[in-house]
Amino acid sequence: MSDTATIYGSVYDHPKLYDVLFSVEWKREIEFLNTCFRHYGSGPVRRLFEPACGTGRLLWRLGKQGFDVSGLDLNPHSVAFCNRRLRKHGLPETAIVGDMTDFRLKRPVDAAFNLVSSFLYLTTEESAREHLRRMAAALRPKGLYLLGFHLIPRGTASCSEESWSTARGTLALHSQLRSISRNASKRRETIEFRIRAATPTTTYELIDTFPMRTYTAAQFRRLLTDVAVFDVLETFDFKMDHPIRIDGGTEDVVFVLQRKLLRPQAAAR
Repeated sequence: MSDTATIYGSVYDHPKLYDVLFSVEWKREIEFLNTCFRHYGSGPVRRLFEPACGTGRLLWRLGKQGFDVSGLDLNPHSVAFCNRRLRKHGLPETAIVGDMTDFRLKRPVDAAFNLVSSFLYLTTEESAREHLRRMAAALRPKGLYLLGFHLIPRGTASCSEESWSTARGTLALHSQLRSISRNASKRRETIEFRIRAATPTTTYELIDTFPMRTYTAAQFRRLLTDVAVFDVLETFDFKMDHPIRIDGGTEDVVFVLQRKLLRPQAAAR
């Protein structure tokens, strides 16, 4: 085996690595989405949209279940990977390159989802507001948006590092995701993501760093109140097995949001 090479760059430019790493819990996530559609959906849920869809690791599986799926992502490598797999499974190539703060769908969808903290890539208050407005405009009245991300708990109990390993075929991956700096006043956190990849013939490490916005539970509640386009129907942690009540120690949350009954221009402004 050759010596380990180090690559500095975005994990999203390496969609196969991303797809393997973040598909570990796909069964639980798919089950959770279907349960929420049944329990919280107002009417039939058939049309789905995923902002920041990445490789579409859930989109194609939902498409195979009969949903009409589409997605959007900034990274063209991830979008190309997503569309190739949709095509492989006999589904339309419905992922597009775009910004989740600046898009319009041709037709409203019944539900949308964003489960792995991609919302935190929106590092300003205005970009977060605009994303929520755009999502409300993309949903039919009383449509669902399932939004998952990490909150900053009170005190010093925050988890600043996590790691996990997985494999697909001959590719074995070990990853470490950690916070390397946090500025509470600016609500900015810098994340380092290390992925060690090994095959029978090579080993290499990918190192990515990127900024994320931080939220306490109170800060996110204020954002929802200010934008005024969604109601919170329920909250879950990342285990996704039963509803939770958010308190000062809560970190991982999926919000079940429902679009308010607004005029289209109010949702999109």
